[in-house]
Amino acid sequence: MFEFFSLFFIQRALIIGLIIAFVSGLMGPFLVYRKMAFMGVGISHGTFAGIGLGILIGISPIYSGMAFAIGLGIFIGFVSKIGKISEDVSIGVLFSFAMALGIFLINSAPGYHTDIMGYLFGDILAISNGDIYLAMITLVLTILWFTLRSRQMKYITFDEDFSKVVGVPVTIDYYIFMVLISLITVAIVNFVGVILASSIMIAPAAASRLIAKKFPTMIILAVTFGMISVFLGITFSYGFNISSGPSVVFFITAIFAMAFALSKIIVHHHAA
Repeated sequence: MFEFFSLFFIQRALIIGLIIAFVSGLMGPFLVYRKMAFMGVGISHGTFAGIGLGILIGISPIYSGMAFAIGLGIFIGFVSKIGKISEDVSIGVLFSFAMALGIFLINSAPGYHTDIMGYLFGDILAISNGDIYLAMITLVLTILWFTLRSRQMKYITFDEDFSKVVGVPVTIDYYIFMVLISLITVAIVNFVGVILASSIMIAPAAASRLIAKKFPTMIILAVTFGMISVFLGITFSYGFNISSGPSVVFFITAIFAMAFALSKIIVHHHAA
């Protein structure tokens, strides 16, 4: 019986993990090229503040975390645009405040909350139907965005001024992108927790950039690296009875290290 339930939770974790890896692979390269790698860190910490708010007022932490993360993503974009500073600077100012706010709200909530470690580092045993629905909604929205707006976002990423000249709605596309990144980050937080969330979004994209010469190839490799890491990480965690979140991150980091080594070999070969 225990074996059956274990396999059930592993299958659910694999479904969510592979969806997250796929959508992160589509979006991560844009973050890397726009020098917004810190975005995942900021939004995930913002999610924690939303989770704290949900615990305090007695609503689902998933929905409060989602609302807070999307609001923070929009606010980061607004501050960056109006204040003429990079997103990473805005995040550097706000993410520590969001984490502190989350801790304060949770401490203010009545009772003892044993699931805090799950929010911080993930817990596949706590995966609910709501998490699966969120992952599926995120998948559909990301595919729609990628089909309809990724070309325009690529123009904005590489030459924003030219994009304005040719009539691309830069501001609208930018805020849609920020909202979608926030939504994906919430889905990742539900899977691996606040602390580890940014690695799934950024590390596969960073690894692919080391060895890919063209942007479409970078996206394909980022999706592949992420999905391989999730599959191996969850399988390894099940076989050795360890937490799935850290296990997935270990494999993502290993792939990044191999990509880095391969990039140096390629450079050395061309130099020779």
